[in-house]
Amino acid sequence: MSAAPDPGAAAYLLRVPLMEDVEPFAELHARVWRHTYRGLMDDEVVDGLSVETFRPLWYSVAQAYARDTVPADGRRIRVAVLEGGPAGWLMCGPARDEDAPTPEQLWALNVAPEHQGRGLGARLLAEVLGAGPAYLWVAEGNERAVRFYERHGFALDGTVSPDGHAGVREVRMLRPG
Repeated sequence: MSAAPDPGAAAYLLRVPLMEDVEPFAELHARVWRHTYRGLMDDEVVDGLSVETFRPLWYSVAQAYARDTVPADGRRIRVAVLEGGPAGWLMCGPARDEDAPTPEQLWALNVAPEHQGRGLGARLLAEVLGAGPAYLWVAEGNERAVRFYERHGFALDGTVSPDGHAGVREVRMLRPG
């Protein structure tokens, strides 16, 4: 039996989060973080990640989109699904740092391990964040993410987050205008 063909980035449906996305995306969030941050975060933190960890976030996101097509706080969030199953998401919006180098910040881009390498992350970046100036924080040591963002115009700017959490230091990447 041969493996299923790679669907490519165009096969994914990108849409706003719905209430029925809360549980599947909270589970995916925990799974992606356990996969991505093992070795970068303290083990006890990674081991403790669960649906319960991320359910409140996904509930608030779904609630915001249930009230408005575009939440009043300027955030833009899209989930990616393939054949009804969660595959990834992107969250961006106004900068959350007082000394932000650009007005736009990429808050989160996560793709399930089994969907990586298919162009989904690039599609989410292009369609949701766009090509303008933006910045993001990435876990120091997450070289795969750094290389991905470099391919999309971001560069490390030498800034390190002063408030490392769960044993993780974050470094800033900037995409100029």
